[in-house]
Amino acid sequence: MRKREKLTPEERFALALALVKREQSLGEICLYYQVSHTTAYKLRNAFLDGARKALATIGRSADVREDAGAPRDGGIASGPGGKHAIG
Repeated sequence: MRKREKLTPEERFALALALVKREQSLGEICLYYQVSHTTAYKLRNAFLDGARKALATIGRSADVREDAGAPRDGGIASGPGGKHAIG
């Protein structure tokens, strides 16, 4: 089977998320997106690395807001009905 030339950013995100969720097998995901196992794992690893970096910066950006007089709540604000919204 010939592999795809290029995935869109949305497809890369969906593929990586599908691997993280583990609702389908690696083989099924690779077949659907027409990519190799190696490519699928590389996309998953890049996705997880980006998530780790993004989560690591949340604490630092809260420190900056605190210095500016903003409340330090980790970016979570209470919305209508007492539900929390990320913002």
